Amino acid sequence: MKDHRRNHGTLGFQWILVACLIAFVSGCSSGSKRISTTSIPDPAVESEWQNARKAWLLDDVVVAQSAFSRFAERYPEDARSGEALLSAGICAQRRGRAEEAEGLLREAQSRGGAIAARALLQRGALAIDLNPSRAASCFREAGRLAVDTETKSEALYQQGVALQRIGRFDEARVALQSCIDLAGSSKHSAQATLRLQYDPWFTVQVGAFLKKSLALKQSTRLQDAGFPTEIRMPGRKGSPLHRVLSGRFQDRPAAQQHASRIQAALGLEEVKVVP
Repeated sequence: MKDHRRNHGTLGFQWILVACLIAFVSGCSSGSKRISTTSIPDPAVESEWQNARKAWLLDDVVVAQSAFSRFAERYPEDARSGEALLSAGICAQRRGRAEEAEGLLREAQSRGGAIAARALLQRGALAIDLNPSRAASCFREAGRLAVDTETKSEALYQQGVALQRIGRFDEARVALQSCIDLAGSSKHSAQATLRLQYDPWFTVQVGAFLKKSLALKQSTRLQDAGFPTEIRMPGRKGSPLHRVLSGRFQDRPAAQQHASRIQAALGLEEVKVVP
């Protein structure tokens, strides 16, 4: 009788163990199903993203802007929504729609991090011709937010360019030298090195030529028309450019007036104020 009770108790215990194991395995199985289900990308979302990317790669900026904007609006929680806004802003910029671009880039900037830095670079590029002071501020903030050296390098270089345009040459020199010291991008380091060779004056460039004979010919035309002229070589390794310059001015408006006089007198199109 005792053995029977002992066997019955043992069997009951074993059944309890089996039930616990079944519940444990079942729980693990359902849990793994939940994890795998959430990690599978939604085919509809992926399709919309790939369609936007395809239009971007085909340089169809109209379709790409619409597709990226729609993606950001429909899937704001998707990790790529910030990049979608940035790409849509770049497309609008390339289409010449400055207001649309500014709005999209501002929204992208609100996402923070690397996207914000890149959006600020684009906003600076939008502003540099009409409002270089605002552009300089955008580039400065982009450099502060940059999370990689290449973006920071570009921000420092562009900040230096913008500061040169408004005559803040000492600050420009600091930004350009910082770009060189950072060594984050060989392209921007080289460009910054050339920028540092400019005199701290506004001048008018009336052409840049690989052949010195063409630069001399252009310089002679200027001299014959009564304009001061000089030929300067930045000394770019491999393909030096002979830059034909005219005049030195303390402010951009005076240089711009000089450029207009040259254009009117000689009918030249490739005339611009530098820096």
